[in-house]
Amino acid sequence: APAIRMLLGAQPVAKTEVPARLARNIASTTGREDYVQVRLETRDGDRWAVPVFGKSNLIYTLIRSDGVVRIPQDSNGIAQGSWVTVELH
Repeated sequence: APAIRMLLGAQPVAKTEVPARLARNIASTTGREDYVQVRLETRDGDRWAVPVFGKSNLIYTLIRSDGVVRIPQDSNGIAQGSWVTVELH
């Protein structure tokens, strides 16, 4: 879609990000930046990011998710309950 917008001369769409609490621990390997697909849920008035796990090449995880959480390269993961930024699709 970004390439089509560019060809049409349209302005790029700003990425939309929302804060959410992480519903489960996400492990990662230090030294590698990871992106984890998440589904957003509302629980007791709070927004939660629920990881959607699957093989990285499956469209299934993309269809079931609302956005992604980035795990920084210098981190070994993110703990359940932590506030994260979700970049929406």
